Amino acid sequence: MNILIINGSLGGVGGNTSVLIAAACKSITAHQAQYDIIHLEKAQEKMQEGTQNDLESQLAWADGFLFTSGTYWDSWGSPMQRFLETSTAFEASNLFFKKPASVMITMHSVGGKEVLSRLQGVLNTMGLLIPPMSGLVYSLSSHLALQHSTSDFSEDFWSLEDIEIVIHNLMTAANKRDDYKCWPVDRKDPKRRWL
Repeated sequence: MNILIINGSLGGVGGNTSVLIAAACKSITAHQAQYDIIHLEKAQEKMQEGTQNDLESQLAWADGFLFTSGTYWDSWGSPMQRFLETSTAFEASNLFFKKPASVMITMHSVGGKEVLSRLQGVLNTMGLLIPPMSGLVYSLSSHLALQHSTSDFSEDFWSLEDIEIVIHNLMTAANKRDDYKCWPVDRKDPKRRWL
């Protein structure tokens, strides 16, 4: 299996999103799959110069995709937006159609869940398959809370360990299996008072 990771974050190789990508790469390798990464902030010039054939060959190589971005003013990064605009030519083509796609978003405090949901919707509309529990948002506030948590509520935060679930479900879909994993959410009493 070949997984193409598309990094639409403005931080590129050195940003917060790259930490999630590094964890995802380890998990992809553990699933005995190959991966390649497109850091869109670097690839923008090439995309503008008209190297559409290079992009097409990378998309054709992929059996599945992992889309990543930071959150910027309640949206994904401008490199991701440019990629989506360029890739519209491939909507419903064999480059995307029925290939699975996962999404990982980083954010400081707010807006990431909306970005995740919107991006999954766009990708699905382009023809990509969105497997169950294959998207997550990792935030600064969750990161700090998990570092200092002693409560039973920590299972309700997305954690770096959840990246393995995202990749497992992406690989499950790419291999046309159905042994998906679920989040380790707090199931004791979702109505209990926490405030």
